[in-house]
Amino acid sequence: MIGYIKGTVICAERGELVVEAGQSGVGYRIFLAAPESAMPSVGEAVELHIYTQVREDAIELYGFRTRDERTLFTLLISVKGIGAKVAVSLLSVLAPGEVQVAVLTGNVALLKKVPGIGAKVAQRLVLELQETLRAYHFAETIPEASARPVLAAAHADTRSALKNFGFSESDIDSVLERLDASGEQLDVQGEIRWALKNMKS
Repeated sequence: MIGYIKGTVICAERGELVVEAGQSGVGYRIFLAAPESAMPSVGEAVELHIYTQVREDAIELYGFRTRDERTLFTLLISVKGIGAKVAVSLLSVLAPGEVQVAVLTGNVALLKKVPGIGAKVAQRLVLELQETLRAYHFAETIPEASARPVLAAAHADTRSALKNFGFSESDIDSVLERLDASGEQLDVQGEIRWALKNMKS
């Protein structure tokens, strides 16, 4: 299993690199987690931490500039609905520390800005990784995750209450997105009151 490659880029396009390791004459095709603006150019020397994904029909290599990125990638793909390509897309938009803070604070709105991540997947990321990510130190400052305990269930109780009031899923999604964006730190009852006050406003 390949875990690290140091070599020269011989081809680069659309999030993919072909890297010749040393002067071996062998080029490795690698899906790189990086924004388009940070893609290495042909002839550039690179050092990449590699995750090797073995499937029945293919062996694929995913490259990361740091070990933190690779570690977070392995956590992301453990979540249902997050495949390797979506995880790479997430790490191409947000740094590991940004992902960690978004998950710990339940910032679903930020996670949804990533192509391929909708509301349900973003909420699942928060639900499944919140406890796990408390043990890592990707971000310089780790927020106090207990400040918003309701987010461990991604507003589940608030959402259920609003459904009982007869609001549609789209209206509930909209108001909870605005709640996340507001930065308010509320318990369940506080969230329900905030949502009712701001619903359709």
